[in-house]
Amino acid sequence: MNRQEKLWNGAFGTDYHSRNQFEDRSAFWKDVLGGEVLTDAWSVLEPGAGKGENLAGIREARKYYLDVEMLASKLVGVEVNKVACDQIRAAGAMGINSAFLDMPLDQQFPLVITRGFLIHVPSAALAPTLAKIYNASSKWICLAEYYSPVRREVKYQGQGSALWLDDFAGEIMKMYPSLKLNDYGFKYHKDGQGYDLTYFLLEK
Repeated sequence: MNRQEKLWNGAFGTDYHSRNQFEDRSAFWKDVLGGEVLTDAWSVLEPGAGKGENLAGIREARKYYLDVEMLASKLVGVEVNKVACDQIRAAGAMGINSAFLDMPLDQQFPLVITRGFLIHVPSAALAPTLAKIYNASSKWICLAEYYSPVRREVKYQGQGSALWLDDFAGEIMKMYPSLKLNDYGFKYHKDGQGYDLTYFLLEK
């Protein structure tokens, strides 16, 4: 477990998840993914899933296109912090309490998502993390993160070496040139969906 994983696994991560109550994210994912992806997304993996708000949002967004309830076993969140992972399970998804790189990968998922996860991955672990995301997906990858054309560190909650901005989509496409950039866009915090995020929808 690297320094950043230990940070989120410990009191810092527990305090973060305890004090932050996040908004309903179904509108975000309905808009970002659209009907084709959500119809394909019978199984979803999210590394760094927090308390499972994104998985819950995708489950609700999918109902707009398919009147079929997603089973808990098909919504899988990997979360290093045990307190947050317990809340993933309480919210009706499958929570795996593990660092993402330590999790055995024995299946593929039609959709793999990140939202505010890659920004906390240090440089040395970024390529292996992107490789595991790529290998975990059978078709779609959606990265919703803070963007910068060049990698740069931002001090976060009084912590150094805890948050980096980068062109994460550019990095994974450099590693896997066959990936197709299906869509991309920017979500502004004043649109009612919470954060300034740039998203990239990639197709294998």
